[in-house]
Amino acid sequence: APRGRILDRNGKVLVDNRISVQVTIDRAVLSDLDDEERLAVLTRLADGLARSGIPTTVDQLEERIADQRFSPYVPVPVASDVPEELKIWIDEHADELPSVAAIRVAVRRYPYGRLASHVLGYTGKITKEELDAKGEAAKPYTLNDEIGKSGVERVYEDHLRGKPGITQLEVDTDGNTVRVIEEGTTAPVPGDDLVLNIDIDVQATAEQARQTALARAASRPPRGDDAPNVGKVGSTVVLDPNSGGVIAMASFPNFAPSDFVDGISEKEWALLSDPANHYPLNNWALQGQYAPGSTFKPFTALAALEAGIITPQTTVNDTGVFQVPGCRGASCLFRNDQSKAYGIVDLRRSLTVSSDFYYYNLGARFWTGQDALGGPEAFANLLEKWGFYNKTGIDLTGEQEGRIPSPKWLKAYCEQAKCLETTWRTGDNVNMAIGQGNVLATPLQLAVGYAALGNGGVRWVPQVAKEVRDGVTGRVTATFEPKQAGKVEMNPAWQQAIVDGLIGVTTREGGTAVGAFAGFPSNAYPVAAKTGTAQVSRKAPTAVFGAFGPALAPQYAVSVLLEESGYGGSVAAPVARRLFDVLSGTVPLPPAPEGGQLGDVGDLVPEGGDVSD
Repeated sequence: APRGRILDRNGKVLVDNRISVQVTIDRAVLSDLDDEERLAVLTRLADGLARSGIPTTVDQLEERIADQRFSPYVPVPVASDVPEELKIWIDEHADELPSVAAIRVAVRRYPYGRLASHVLGYTGKITKEELDAKGEAAKPYTLNDEIGKSGVERVYEDHLRGKPGITQLEVDTDGNTVRVIEEGTTAPVPGDDLVLNIDIDVQATAEQARQTALARAASRPPRGDDAPNVGKVGSTVVLDPNSGGVIAMASFPNFAPSDFVDGISEKEWALLSDPANHYPLNNWALQGQYAPGSTFKPFTALAALEAGIITPQTTVNDTGVFQVPGCRGASCLFRNDQSKAYGIVDLRRSLTVSSDFYYYNLGARFWTGQDALGGPEAFANLLEKWGFYNKTGIDLTGEQEGRIPSPKWLKAYCEQAKCLETTWRTGDNVNMAIGQGNVLATPLQLAVGYAALGNGGVRWVPQVAKEVRDGVTGRVTATFEPKQAGKVEMNPAWQQAIVDGLIGVTTREGGTAVGAFAGFPSNAYPVAAKTGTAQVSRKAPTAVFGAFGPALAPQYAVSVLLEESGYGGSVAAPVARRLFDVLSGTVPLPPAPEGGQLGDVGDLVPEGGDVSD
């Protein structure tokens, strides 16, 4: 039975079925031939395939026939997507080609090419292990069947798979087919259609903007002593902050799901598995673990507010260089980017201009004042409420956890890693406060965190699938309701101060994304955002951006991360700007191109921004 289709939230077909002409060999019939007749059939078939542009040898046909993956009771496919002319030739020469047939079968079709490949996934021949795991499934499998291997094709396999029809065969004691008792005892039933929360047009915009940003970063000379921008990996996530619906999830490098139709060659698989190609099968949006850099500061600020270390009005004199209290020497000094001094800053301005000094101070105070705040784990415990340390629970496989380090974590880690330094110090807290050190988050976790900042503290489980529809009638048979993963209680005054500071990032003088959002209609559609630049030893910085908008009643939460590409304000922020252009309706949302061919977004993505983030 054909698999169900996969559609986006607006009904656009993302995965469909197409008809492919497939050449098969019936092993039962072939086994009745003597050696000379068998060789003649296979030689004639190999010659016909070669004349049709499909070079094939007799040895290759024999190898395929002997492949134990295929059921002994059904013909073995030996060539797919053959020309119609070959089918006519095989039909006309049926007497000379006993056991050979050319049939039409349904295979997967991907109208948008590589777009959303990591979300959609791919299918492949079922393995013996997978077959055993399915057991007595309601929709039975054989070793010749296709099964979802990744993405929603895998997660929602039970819905997408059709129920196969049944033909009764009589076989002898050797397993050879004697006769067909009854053809079509039970008719096949198509699989159900799966509707996603994904908007393929937004997805295309996200992938296009990311592609442009990586190319521009690679052409931009490095800043100061930074390593060259050579980033080849990037991801973008767009969520509905009021439900957790995944509107777009773009990961690069990507792959073509169509390459897996009828099996993938060893050479193609090696390319997809080669570290030099940055593992195209990896979904970096949920598998990539990165230091979030300054995008982490709002969560540090909320931890400090809850602990009573500061109020929204608390100010510090940012001199550009922070010295750890009671510490002497160069290792005790922590600097703003380029040691820039911001003077008197309160909470709002600390976020707008991205004052590292302000957050260095908070990290240090959590450590030096730990006795009154709940002990050495107090800072980590408050940060963990935002879910960075565990998986979000998204309905895709392969998701990785983040990390909120602490003295307890360091001790456990060093018991296995045999660390040279096992003592947690004030500097570790200082680094953690700005999202560096041992802090890790996935781009998906970052999007979930910013969605919660905007909606009042609710962490929704990200949900790719929206509903299931009967593949024949179109009737909705199942829906996937929003699920809460947690709720962080926030004083409304604290939230307002954080949001004000984040709005300043895109609108006020000194804001680290003002350049990227120049000309954006911020009065009508304010975007609350934070830039981040994660420093990586001996590599160019990783550019990060987290945002939600419109700020006072969020409809979208966005995260952008581009490896080894430079600064968040000048590299990642323009990607988000392009997305908010179309999400806000400022710029018409262009339709996703058929085949997924993307071009440069040109001048629609502004350059610039204060890169002191």
